[in-house]
Formats: sequence, structure tokens, C-alpha cells
Amino acid sequence: MASKPGILTDWPWKPLGNFKYIILVPLIAEHIYSFMVKDNKDIDVSKLALFPSMLWRMLHTQLWISLSRYRIAKGTNKIVDEGIEFDQVDRERDWDDHIMFSAILFYWGNKYVPGGSHVPYWRLDGVIITMLLHAGPVEFLYYWLHRALHHHYLYSRYHSHHHSSIVTEPITSVIHPFAEHIAYFLLFAIHVFTMVLTGTVSVIALAAYVTYVDFMNNMGHCNLELIPNWLFTLLPPLKYIIYTPS
Repeated sequence: MASKPGILTDWPWKPLGNFKYIILVPLIAEHIYSFMVKDNKDIDVSKLALFPSMLWRMLHTQLWISLSRYRIAKGTNKIVDEGIEFDQVDRERDWDDHIMFSAILFYWGNKYVPGGSHVPYWRLDGVIITMLLHAGPVEFLYYWLHRALHHHYLYSRYHSHHHSSIVTEPITSVIHPFAEHIAYFLLFAIHVFTMVLTGTVSVIALAAYVTYVDFMNNMGHCNLELIPNWLFTLLPPLKYIIYTPS
């Protein structure tokens, strides 16, 4: 919890506790029903991939958690050589909230945003647009958003919650108040809306970009150095697409 919690700190489904996934039941039920009553030629592949992609993100993160804890238990390549406090474990137990949140928003986008449904498998131009937007305006805006979150007012109300974890784990990367995740989603949705508006969106582009962001977040907070420094010396541009814990 932040030192002075601000508005929209808690997730909307916090009162549900471990039963929070019940809010996805109507969405999944409607999802399944729509495929049962439609012909194969009318099936929306992008909608079909929505909830499997949510499960993939959870599995991907769990694999990082397991790898990180295994390597730390072995005592190899650790950056911060300290134990993890029980308070941190409790604070980070709801790491899947952001995955639920994005799944719900993507569901609404698929259902209500023009051009957000019946997306093709692949479009190269959409991938190029995503790469350019990420390397340009999105990284620029993310830098200033992060700077703003370290201002005393926002830090004490929101971002200090994230930095309460001294010995980071992969899931530490997504432990933020609800309001922060809204800001992050709006920022990283720039790619999505640009592709949708230009008609260049594709299932693979979306899935690959989300996986890339998850991968970088997990690796960047795993408290292990997995990529040797000499690789960045050999390939200097690598620092613009990969970041590591140190």
C-alpha cells in the first residue's frame, strides 16, 4: 500500500477476494455462446483468441516466477542478496489483476470499437507501426509518466506501493494501484488504437506485443542477471529494445 493511498488505489473487485474471477463468467459465457450459434465462416478469430491469450499471459508470468525463485534458491546471479519479506508476498499475491483488467478491456474493444472485431491473423504493416510507435512516442511518454510518478505527490499516493518491494520478483513489475494501471493501459493502447484506426491490426501483432511487454517486465524485475554485459557492448542497439534488472 502506498504511504498516502490516493483515489482508485484498490481494484474494483477487491471485495470479492479469491472469488474475483466470477466477474469474467458472463463474458466467457457470452463468448462461448457466440461461437456455438455461429457458422465457422462467421467466427471472429480475434475474439476466439481473447481468453486463451489471458491464460497464456498467466502461464508466461508463472514460468518467470518459477524460474526466478528456482535460481534465487540456488543462489546464482542474484542482484539483491536478501530474502523476500512475507509482507511483500502478501502485497504481490494479486499480480493477475492487471491481466483480468486488460482482458475485460480487450473484450469491450472487440465488441464495441469499430474495426476491433474480425481482425486478421497477420499484417506486416501493423507490426511495423507497433515497433515505430513503441520506440518513439510511447517510450517518450512512458519516460515522462514514470518521472511524474516519482514526484512526491504521486509517489506517496501511488507509485510508492510498487517500490515497497526491495527484493523484486517478476510479478513486482505489475504491482501498482488501479489508477496507475489505467494510465499504463491508456499509454500502451496507443499502438492498438492506431492499428485499429488504420486498419492494420492483426491477432499476431497484438499477441506478440503484449507478450513482449510482459517478457520485458518480468525479466527486468526478476532480480537475476540473465543477459551478459558483453552482449550490449557487442550490439549497442540492443539497449533500446531490452532492459535488464541491473
